[in-house]
Amino acid sequence: MMSTRTFFPVVAVLAFLLFLPERSFCQGGVRIKDVACISGLEDMQLYGYGLVVGLDGTGDRYQTLFTNQTIHNMLKNLGVELPDKQMLVRNVAAVMVTGNLKPFKRKGTRFDVTVSSIGDATSLEGGTLLLTPLQSSDATLFASAQGPLATGGFDAHYKTTSYVKKNHVMVGRIPDGAIVQREYVFNVLDGRDISLSLTSPDFTSAVSMANAINETFKTTNLPVAKALDAATVKLNYEAFTRDSLRNQLSLTEFISKIENVTFAVSSQARVVVNERTGTIVAGGDVRILEVAVTHGGIKVEVVNTPEVVQPVPYTNSQTSTVTSPDMTVEEKNPEMVVLKGNTTVSELAQTLNSLGVSPRDIISIFQAIKEAGALQGQLIIL
Repeated sequence: MMSTRTFFPVVAVLAFLLFLPERSFCQGGVRIKDVACISGLEDMQLYGYGLVVGLDGTGDRYQTLFTNQTIHNMLKNLGVELPDKQMLVRNVAAVMVTGNLKPFKRKGTRFDVTVSSIGDATSLEGGTLLLTPLQSSDATLFASAQGPLATGGFDAHYKTTSYVKKNHVMVGRIPDGAIVQREYVFNVLDGRDISLSLTSPDFTSAVSMANAINETFKTTNLPVAKALDAATVKLNYEAFTRDSLRNQLSLTEFISKIENVTFAVSSQARVVVNERTGTIVAGGDVRILEVAVTHGGIKVEVVNTPEVVQPVPYTNSQTSTVTSPDMTVEEKNPEMVVLKGNTTVSELAQTLNSLGVSPRDIISIFQAIKEAGALQGQLIIL
């Protein structure tokens, strides 16, 4: 028996009040270092091509030509000459190694790298990465990586009859597997042009952060901080050090004090929905104007019942199977709920859950409330 079900949700939203005074909702007591960083101190992305050895027959196959060519070149550099046709290995895999080199990483320090298969290997479990140079986008060598992989899973086969797999075994990680060989130079901490960059640009947050810094570091001269745009706050270290009592404060100590200044962050009211997974995430600042929500649903069920048709006697026809469709329609009684002005998303969710509304129907209701002009916030659909 084959069953096909189709649901047609019906949502009706009536808006009684469309305009209320705007409100600003802020969160206070947030440190600058948690929502901003020094401009120009970005991570450097590194990558490299290497080989993982020691696999238990789960490496690249013969059709992955670049793996055999890499092995041939590596052995040749080690003084081992071997014809290509006589090279047949199953415990080696070609991989790409990636990692992020953070600022102030000195030569000889270590950082984590990720190893990903680029051939037709079936697993990197138990493998060891050979020495792999890591370069930047301009082909400058900055680090080298080597060491055993940790995949966090397994891929087990038994005589092609049993198969057990846990997690993704085509990507591994080497904690502290890379060593910095060269330090990249940056001159953003020269004390003349220092600025802070907000991770979430907002004009209100930028002005609030600049005011909090100026309130903490009061000077008789120029202000220490000035908001340039929605994401940038410029710091004036020279104006701060002109005071003779503060000449002993170094630039590092000055930045340390700046990072621990707290201020009020202004966040935009947003509702983010994902129709593919039925996920709804709403901020606490979202408010809903007074509306009346009517939710109902029509359920259509089509059941195809197979029937056997016998052939006509004394003919060459064969027995066949046909389907006999049977359709039923069920309509639920709609219920109306009136939401008061400035209703929060939490209150709306509790009300809709009491009506037995599914997450996907809630998404439709949010879209209808937005079109009615009653949603005080931004609706983002992924």
